[in-house]
Amino acid sequence: MDFHGIFKQQQRILELELELARQRFSHYGLRGNAVETAVRDFLERHIPRALTAGTGEVVASESDTDRRKSGQIDVVLTNMSQPFLGSRDVPSTFSIEGVHMAGEVKATMSRSIVSTELEKARYFRSLKARNVSRLVTVPKPENWLTYYVFYRPYFLLSVETTAKWQSILLELMEFIEANGTLPLDGIFLLDQNVVILLSPYLDFPHSKLAGIPFEHKVDGQMVTGGIHVYKTDVSLALFLAWISTFRGSFFEDQHPIGFYIQEVLNESMAETVVYEDARSTEEILKKFETLGIFKATIEELRSAYPRK
Repeated sequence: MDFHGIFKQQQRILELELELARQRFSHYGLRGNAVETAVRDFLERHIPRALTAGTGEVVASESDTDRRKSGQIDVVLTNMSQPFLGSRDVPSTFSIEGVHMAGEVKATMSRSIVSTELEKARYFRSLKARNVSRLVTVPKPENWLTYYVFYRPYFLLSVETTAKWQSILLELMEFIEANGTLPLDGIFLLDQNVVILLSPYLDFPHSKLAGIPFEHKVDGQMVTGGIHVYKTDVSLALFLAWISTFRGSFFEDQHPIGFYIQEVLNESMAETVVYEDARSTEEILKKFETLGIFKATIEELRSAYPRK
């Protein structure tokens, strides 16, 4: 079965519908939120029917920091546990247990604003949900599945990106290195056909590869996560499929789309070159062994993509 072909066909439809949504809400541009409104409208028509799109702040009774409220977020996808739902485009306040996912939408994203966006994401990702399942006791996060019972995923979606995707990856890795935290779960650069997915643990359901390993704290303990970079011609279709793969409670059934994402990613991937290196394989492996893959990759990216 050609699942990549199915995703490719869906990609064409989604690209057209997103562009139509942007045109329909272009008059919002005077208020600076035309693209955000268009994306919420687009998502509302394509996300699972159990979810609702909105915008606003998210609050929690527990947090990994002293802040128990996020900042204003462009897109908040809520589930049926959300007690108060307002109008889609009017800012509301949401409880973290009733949030499926949240994220920021950028009409145009430059390298200079990435660190600010990651800091904003970190405040949301530090909010800790309570396990609401009466059937399954989950005392703490221990793997990819149980992690999202307590922490909700966050994405950064860019329609147009003025910097090369490698420099965006470098900003992300430098943020993780400086803070020791996982700031978000996915970056989607639509115009560059690049998807950067992060996993809190090495056991990542969308790939059998370890990716670029990094150390970060989960529930006070250091664990190893992975960064996975894909150059794919179905980035928008994958974005919608990726949204559906998460569940914040064991009340919810697993969405079947998750079974196909790994296959589609493998079939749709073009060659992904993080950085070019003229040295021999032996020399590169020696550097990885000395510095570790994460630090060696940062060093090479800093050399290839310096800040101007």
